[in-house]
Amino acid sequence: MEETPVSKVMTKNPVFVLSDTLAVEALQKMVQGKFRHLPVVQNGDVIALLDIAKCLYDAIAPMERAAEKGKAIAAVEGVEKNWGTSFSGQNTFIETLREQMLRPSLSIIIADNLK
Repeated sequence: MEETPVSKVMTKNPVFVLSDTLAVEALQKMVQGKFRHLPVVQNGDVIALLDIAKCLYDAIAPMERAAEKGKAIAAVEGVEKNWGTSFSGQNTFIETLREQMLRPSLSIIIADNLK
């Protein structure tokens, strides 16, 4: 391997995506082509290299967050059922909780993107 030229081991005519390709399309190309990396091309130049592990993580993370929100909503609905009509102001309180869970504030979105 020490004296093997790159031309002997490189992939000729590699598959690539353009920078404006949807992430899901790029992921499909990687899965269908059975490769772990995919060049991103803009104006004929390679500007990035996608990694399938990161793409899969980025695709799964929102689903995990949605599942967690679903659990939180179910918990709120359980509390709502247990309180019945005896709690004054219940509807306003429950609706406020739902709003905060379903529509995160900008600070939450920014914090998620910094992780």
